[in-house]
Amino acid sequence: MDAGIGRVRGACYGEDMGEAHANSVTASERPRGCRRIDTSGPIHVTTAAAALVAAVAGVRPREASLPSYPDRTSEPWLELERRLELVTKAAATLGSRIVRVRDPRFARNIAHGVDNLAHNIAVGCGALELAIGDALRALETGRRAMDLGYSNIGDYAREELGMNASTAAKKARLARKLCDRPLVREALRRGEITPRKAEIIVPVAVGDNQMLWILRAKAETVRALRRAVRAKPDPDDEEWRRLTAAVAPEQRPLLDEGLRWGGIVLGERSKKVERVEAWGQEYLSAQEAPEGRDVADEVFFSSDADADALAEQLERESQQWVNLAAAVPLKALEFSGEIDPWRIDAELKGVMAMRNRWDDAFGQVALLLKHCSAWEILRFAGFRQYCEERLGMAPRTVGQRVALERSLLRIPLLRQALRENRITYEKARLIARHFQDGHVLELRPLIAMAETLTCVELRERLEVKAEEQMCASGLFTVTMPPHIIDLLQDTFRAVRAEAKRWMSIGQCLLRMAAHFVEVWKAHVKEIKTARRRILARDRHRCQVPGCSRPAVHLHHIEFRAHGGSDDPANRISLCAAHHLFGIHEERMNVSGTAPDKLVWKFGVRRSWANTAVP
Repeated sequence: MDAGIGRVRGACYGEDMGEAHANSVTASERPRGCRRIDTSGPIHVTTAAAALVAAVAGVRPREASLPSYPDRTSEPWLELERRLELVTKAAATLGSRIVRVRDPRFARNIAHGVDNLAHNIAVGCGALELAIGDALRALETGRRAMDLGYSNIGDYAREELGMNASTAAKKARLARKLCDRPLVREALRRGEITPRKAEIIVPVAVGDNQMLWILRAKAETVRALRRAVRAKPDPDDEEWRRLTAAVAPEQRPLLDEGLRWGGIVLGERSKKVERVEAWGQEYLSAQEAPEGRDVADEVFFSSDADADALAEQLERESQQWVNLAAAVPLKALEFSGEIDPWRIDAELKGVMAMRNRWDDAFGQVALLLKHCSAWEILRFAGFRQYCEERLGMAPRTVGQRVALERSLLRIPLLRQALRENRITYEKARLIARHFQDGHVLELRPLIAMAETLTCVELRERLEVKAEEQMCASGLFTVTMPPHIIDLLQDTFRAVRAEAKRWMSIGQCLLRMAAHFVEVWKAHVKEIKTARRRILARDRHRCQVPGCSRPAVHLHHIEFRAHGGSDDPANRISLCAAHHLFGIHEERMNVSGTAPDKLVWKFGVRRSWANTAVP
């Protein structure tokens, strides 16, 4: 630091001694962030003084033209602020419940009012989606996310932004496709089409066909566009259901053994639903399911054809809901185009802070909407159609927000922690899902624990606790999408046909698990090695904080080339991306001893001069 001051002093007074001292300092001795000052010509006193402050403080002098992240003086941002203030005030007058009314006219007025407010908030949320998607796309380019300590944008979004990983991947995927479709992107930016419609038409809206599909998107419904494009159902939009079966305590070890062998076959990081699906596939490969289905098998879903016919009929009758109030479109917030990971991170967090404020207002209104079943009064076929056509949002997204809002009303401490930024949206959703009943004294330590854990670690601990509670109550539960439910229904019929008698769901699952273990024990031999013991100690998960990927490599904390041993305390489990591109490309490093005394350092290759965030 003295060398930096010496250089500046020589520049100010033109002393030969100062100049000689500055020239004698090597690049390695130069303070980080200090720029070399040319002493060959006159220097303005103000510039020299600014450089002196920079040298002493160890920071770069901030230039007047340096932009803020995000730009809060832009017209779209200011308009979003104004609209947010209006909708927040309107939502605050509604309260948390709507009284039940019998007068149809009064109920219709209430439905129209709540719908108008929800639609305006959805338009505001949509105006932020483009900037978030563009920033995530920029962050996944190259290995920028790795510079921040994450192997993919899904983990980054979940841990840093509080956003679901699959949602972040979907936004980035749409942003990539829109780069080659400028007309569709501009229509989305102006609010002429919703993000939901943009997702549907991007596979076919290419080249000269863009304007045609934009006009169709403006005039037609989501259902009609999906049929015209012949789009496949989005797996993220599937409505998952919970399967619960009663299992006697003495029979539970058999199911646990089936799950354990499912992990051996599919990988230790495979999910419970994937292992149960493997049971069904293995059983159906050996036993054929009888033709036809019993009425008792159809317990989860009605016919998709019937639901689609009802939606089409209501679209014709309501003339696509032309009587509903239309919100004034908002121009989408633009991403700055940054390429530096730390600046992208700062901009994303600023946009997400605005997005969370909109989401706070939306949660309250969406709950009221669900409470009064406004979509029925407004002549929609169901909640799904209302979300897609009117709000331009995925039904699952709206449903999750409604469920969280119910929990926040029931648990004020959770809302307080969320608003104080002590926990993220994703952590609040995890806690709300597992904390159904209990005392405040139980919630306080849970929130305190969530503040110190990553989302991945919090989810694992909550799932273990929930599984223990289910075992104690004699229940086996698994949440699954519709296609796995269909598979299990066929498997249950095959099990009952083989037994030639009716069997409960629990008995069917026991037979499937026993069959799976019997088959794979004959083909796979368990081998206990030092590598397997270390992977089991680390729960077969990459040990980088926030990483959800399975571990495939073992890393020596102290390199063997530097004298490190093969002792388990010197070895940790890592995914391939963090091991090869994070550790060995020197973007991060780890020290200490495994498994509980690890010290991580990220951003090792960060260049101060290029990554200072305002």
